[in-house]
Amino acid sequence: MRLAALGLLVCAALATGCGKKHKAAPEASGLAAVPASATALVVADVVRVIDSPLVERAVDQLLLRDPTLRDRWQGLYNNCKLDARKLKHVVLAIGPREATGGTGPVIMVATGQIVESDLASCVRTIVGQGGGTLTAQDIGGRTLYQAKDGNRTMYFAFGKADTVVLGSNEAFVTEALGPGKKVADNAELQGWMKLVDQNAPVWAVGKVDERVRGGLVKLTSGKVTQGPVAMVMSANPSDGIGIEVGAVMASEQDAKALESFAKAQQGLMAMAAQAKSLGKIVDKLTISAEKQVVRFKAALTAADINLIISALDAGGITAQDSPPANPGSAQGSGAAGP
Repeated sequence: MRLAALGLLVCAALATGCGKKHKAAPEASGLAAVPASATALVVADVVRVIDSPLVERAVDQLLLRDPTLRDRWQGLYNNCKLDARKLKHVVLAIGPREATGGTGPVIMVATGQIVESDLASCVRTIVGQGGGTLTAQDIGGRTLYQAKDGNRTMYFAFGKADTVVLGSNEAFVTEALGPGKKVADNAELQGWMKLVDQNAPVWAVGKVDERVRGGLVKLTSGKVTQGPVAMVMSANPSDGIGIEVGAVMASEQDAKALESFAKAQQGLMAMAAQAKSLGKIVDKLTISAEKQVVRFKAALTAADINLIISALDAGGITAQDSPPANPGSAQGSGAAGP
């Protein structure tokens, strides 16, 4: 299975683990494992999204943030014969950016039919074939495994019997497994999470990089005084895909300004998209401002998704967006088609 298909496994959070109260340290499962330092979450129900090509591609792109984690997960999936359909939920969490300007660390929390002894044995065999090693250490009563092969290192541990936490950054993985503050303690993320449909098969929230915020101010020639503070997203890929993206602005005035700017640009966007036969898809987009949130909504059919995938993967398709002219029309007289 392509890596893009594996990417679906990194998108989900176990909603049932969020409201539980524990006498001891909280179990490292689903959202309960996400450190409070996280800046973004992408959440999906594996069973409901596993066959969606658009979601596959989107998460595949997210995994490019951490090539080590991507490659390791691919190896585990292929060599350990993991069955994606036996996984229930997964969460992809992105930590704060490094001081040097690089991207933040990433952890994956996969929940389902995963057996710790089987996974550890398989990983030991995989890394051993290339001269690598698998070592283990105790952290708070849990076993933290380090799989090292050449210049690639991955850490993983089981937060509970059916949940594995993986990542290439030891500190972020350890933070997820420890008893410290979790995403429920992050008031900022919690506020953004209230703006998204958490019952959707896929949902996401994330803080917007300062460079992106400044770029939007320049793009709008100052009409928007501050770029979006955060982005929220929900999607339902069960029949085509219904998607909603929200830009959380710093003020209602900026939300109205962005709404006006986006609507003014929509026609130009459709014309530009025409070059890749996506003009009609842009026409399906609706834009509205609700207090400090500007929402972009679209309901796409399976045919629309195929067009998007084709344009993204192959650099566009040659077929025109408009239907062919009827016999005897201007095309028959030698005039240019639509």
